[in-house]
Amino acid sequence: MRIFYGWWVLGGLFATYAVSNGISTFTLPVFYSAFMDEYGWNQAEVTRPAAIKFLFASVYNLVAGFLLDRYAPRPLMGAGALLMICGLVAFLLMDNLWHFTFIYLFMAFGLALCGLVPCMLITSRWFTRYRGRAVGILLMASSFGGAVLPKIIQEPLSAGDWRLAMMILTGIAVLGMFLPVLWPVRARPEDKGLTPDGLPPSESQAAAGTQQLGIAGGRPLREVARMPVFYYLLIATGILWFCITGVTQHHAVYLERDAGHARVDVIDVIALFFFCSIIGKFVFGWLSDHVDRLLVMFMAATNMGVGLLILRLVDGESLFITYAYAVVYGIGFSGTFTMIQLTIAELFAGPTYGRILGMYVAVDTIAASIGIFALGQIRVQLGSYIPAIDLMLAMVVVALLCIAAIKRSVAT
Repeated sequence: MRIFYGWWVLGGLFATYAVSNGISTFTLPVFYSAFMDEYGWNQAEVTRPAAIKFLFASVYNLVAGFLLDRYAPRPLMGAGALLMICGLVAFLLMDNLWHFTFIYLFMAFGLALCGLVPCMLITSRWFTRYRGRAVGILLMASSFGGAVLPKIIQEPLSAGDWRLAMMILTGIAVLGMFLPVLWPVRARPEDKGLTPDGLPPSESQAAAGTQQLGIAGGRPLREVARMPVFYYLLIATGILWFCITGVTQHHAVYLERDAGHARVDVIDVIALFFFCSIIGKFVFGWLSDHVDRLLVMFMAATNMGVGLLILRLVDGESLFITYAYAVVYGIGFSGTFTMIQLTIAELFAGPTYGRILGMYVAVDTIAASIGIFALGQIRVQLGSYIPAIDLMLAMVVVALLCIAAIKRSVAT
């Protein structure tokens, strides 16, 4: 039996997203403690460039969404990969905080062109009936990168040679981001004479109809912007991104500097965290193909809240609680991230989807930037991350209320 070409496309997108997002978002924070040792930066300073990066990425993603609605994605993705590789090389020449910030901004535009927005756009074009599991597999990629890449650089980084570790990442980026864009990625199934999911045209159209939530798909952007559901989801996703990115950018510093775990143990915890996030993305993506997706999103966000409660209990006495945090929050944040993307796709799939997705990612990245900045400032000003964790727990409750409001709106 011939394999549907869309799965090859998904494999190519998986590789690109694993390297691009796995490095820029989830692996670079492992370097923060080494940067603090060498340059004397504190928790707020070492995470500030990432916060600024996410702030600028909000604009970059709007630009990327606009471009992707009008131009072929493969050349744009290739350009983005090149920008990210140049940024990794530039780290080797860095000697002050301004250099660090500029490099992050440079890489952020590259990530906008070859990261989440183009990968989600192409995946949504190739899959309708199996969109839940396809998106779950795609989003597993960044977690796969986050689980594997820190382990690859663990030895030189633990030995204090962060530059060698960065050179290794650069080599991986060269191999992992260009080849998939050349083959097998294609923008649309029509480019290969196919339909979404490889189904006959009549079945493909029927599958598309069953996958829409039925309240905003294909509507003009000006109509979507007047719908309460648009704003409920915007608030929920912004809050959840605040918590997701704030934690993932700070937990390595928190576990080593505050909880007192050894750097080699922290890298193991981070690897477990992202391994569990692979599980979470696949499980919640699969579940969303069989259970109401807004209910699954509510469950995932609740799981993330429980993970925050466990993080509040972490100390340096034992690694057990720390590993428990890695498992629970890793599964919860990844499931939440997956369901955010699926819900946006199902509510707003249509001719303006690229722009709408760009708008959501723009707002979410602003929230992510605020989360990174806020956690750093709270730690420096109050001397503890605990008040920040309490703040995020309260915010998750608000996000759950918004998800419930979306569910009520969809049902009426």
